[in-house]
Amino acid sequence: MLKILWMVFVLGLLPSCYVTKQTYKQVGLFMSREPVQEVLDRKDLPSGEISKLIFSKDVLAFARSEGLKVGSAYETYIQLPGKAVSYTVQAARPTEMKLKQWWFPFVGRVPYIGFFDESDRRKESEQLKKEGYEVYEGSATAFSSLGWFSDPIYSSMLRRSDVELAHLYFHELTHRTIWISGGVEFNENLAEFVADVLTTKFFKSKSREPELVVFDQANDDYRLFRQWLQILRAELQKDLDASTKAPESDRIARKTKVIALAVSQKPPFKRVDFVGSAPWNNARILAAGLYAPDTAKFRTAWQCYLSKIEQANIGGFLKELRVTADKTDNGFRALDALCEQRKQGA
Repeated sequence: MLKILWMVFVLGLLPSCYVTKQTYKQVGLFMSREPVQEVLDRKDLPSGEISKLIFSKDVLAFARSEGLKVGSAYETYIQLPGKAVSYTVQAARPTEMKLKQWWFPFVGRVPYIGFFDESDRRKESEQLKKEGYEVYEGSATAFSSLGWFSDPIYSSMLRRSDVELAHLYFHELTHRTIWISGGVEFNENLAEFVADVLTTKFFKSKSREPELVVFDQANDDYRLFRQWLQILRAELQKDLDASTKAPESDRIARKTKVIALAVSQKPPFKRVDFVGSAPWNNARILAAGLYAPDTAKFRTAWQCYLSKIEQANIGGFLKELRVTADKTDNGFRALDALCEQRKQGA
């Protein structure tokens, strides 16, 4: 999450107390960055983190070979005081299946707002609740500037396993390579698809297939979660549509029962319980939907691209998708159009 806020913070494009404060916080972090090679030469980090930084170089080289726009990203390191670099909040009305939107220059509307201090996020959450919203609080161990700046490696990123860290890099680098303004759901789904493809390809190229076993099992659980989430959203929308004339208190009570029933019938996860025990509300359900992608259309478009391009790589696919998205003015329509173009060229 929080894929674009660094650009907004640093440029100070919005004349508000929010941007002024977040810019100050971000600049403070940015000024503490150190070149990765200097950090490695000092050798004062735990051995596990040193190995992660060395591993990162290998992943970034692979990303370049696959056509992702790496540039000078991840050549510096920032030691964070906490476990996350940013803290986010998302909001939705109790009887509406849509997230509140915030608008930022260049990137359009986004369904979240982020802070560098948990206390600031807490204040925003409380204000949103006073305005009648349900809220969901999350956090991010990394985010992308979409290529506007040289993204650093945050210490929070190095707590991940090698597979998770590689997946994170591929995800964020996809954002640096392509970003459709105003299309957060498309951008997040695309980044997840690309990261899945490249993570598997990278570890196979290194003969480290056994490490993909846990990754694949977690993905299997995630597919079950995605199906569960889609059914829950459909049931909630159906119930809300059927109760439009009822008092809001009744509609909320009915919604609560729908959610409780769904949680009681969660899938039989084998490795990761993505439903968990934390409360679910509209904000959390909709937020989860942004990051529970259905990659079928992306995979179909990728296969269409592979069928006509010899020695194709992800970078070439993203370039063509970018051009097609500009013509269709919609990322998801571009996926269908890309296959149609391939069929017509056959």
